[in-house]
Formats: sequence, structure tokens, C-alpha cells
Amino acid sequence: MFIVTAKLSKRRLILGLAAVCAVLIGGRMAVQMAADTPEPAAVQTSAEGTAQEADQAEDEQQEPVTAEVKTGEQRIAYLAQCGWEVDESTCVVQEVIIPSEFSGNYQAYAELQARQGFDLEALKGKRVKQVTYTVTNWPDEKEGVVANLLIYKNRVVAGDITSMSADGFTRALTGGTSDSGS
Repeated sequence: MFIVTAKLSKRRLILGLAAVCAVLIGGRMAVQMAADTPEPAAVQTSAEGTAQEADQAEDEQQEPVTAEVKTGEQRIAYLAQCGWEVDESTCVVQEVIIPSEFSGNYQAYAELQARQGFDLEALKGKRVKQVTYTVTNWPDEKEGVVANLLIYKNRVVAGDITSMSADGFTRALTGGTSDSGS
């Protein structure tokens, strides 16, 4: 039998306990954040898809479905209200920052969101959660079509349906599958 003894001052004991508490609290917060937010793919926009989206939006103004989305189930229900079935197991969540200045593809993306009734201008420079799911009810492609949601303070502030193929597209959340953008 071995006996180990250590002599600790009160200060070292208190600092050690504080460090252990900090690690436990940090670990719990990390687990909660991971459970609430897995990690997503980047949004890709093709020039053809953007032009086609602009033409479609001029013909019909789309209204976003608004809701508070604190949980994965609420996000999936939100996408279902928009007409999309998604695979929950493919959920990827990451934190992104809305650019302070919009240019190029992001300007086109902000315009797409504005046509849906979302205002990304008000969120310039803000950190948001990007949540991505694989869409399972896209008629033309069984793989490579994803639904992206941008969430700020538990509210959807932007969203799109994107094909990750080489000649892919980015389109509005609402409006069904009539416009494939390819």
C-alpha cells in the first residue's frame, strides 16, 4: 500500500479548485453549444443562379415564414413550413460574421434575402449562427442540395436553398422546387 501526501497552502488549494471549476463550467458550456449547434458548409452562389433568382423575384415577391428557432426540432419545423424536408443527421452549425461591407456574391446574396423580406443590412458586422441541412425532397438532385439558415438571437434572419454541384445555384427558401436554377 502506498500513501501519498502533499502539503498545499490555502492559496494553492483555492486556486486549484477555481481552475477545476472553470474547466467544468467551460466544458458544460461547450457541450451545450455543441448540442445546440453542429457545423455547416459554405454558401456557394453561381452567377447564373443569381441572375435567374433576380428574374424570378421580379415576377413574384416572396414572404418569409418567420419563427423563433431555439432548437433543432424548431429549425426543422421552420424548413418544413417553407416546403423543405431535411435530414436531421446532416445538421452542421457554425458561427459566421455578416460582412461590414457587401460586395460581389455577398451583395447578390443580401439582395436575395431582401426579396424574401430579410434585412441583412441591419446585421452588418454581427455574429450569426449558420445552420445547414441536406434537403431530401429536391426533385432533380438526390444529393448536394442543402438548406441554409442564418440565425440571430434565436430568429431566422436569412435562408436559402443551395446546390453544391459545380453548376449549382442559390435560391430563396420559399417558392417550391419549380425553379431549379441550373
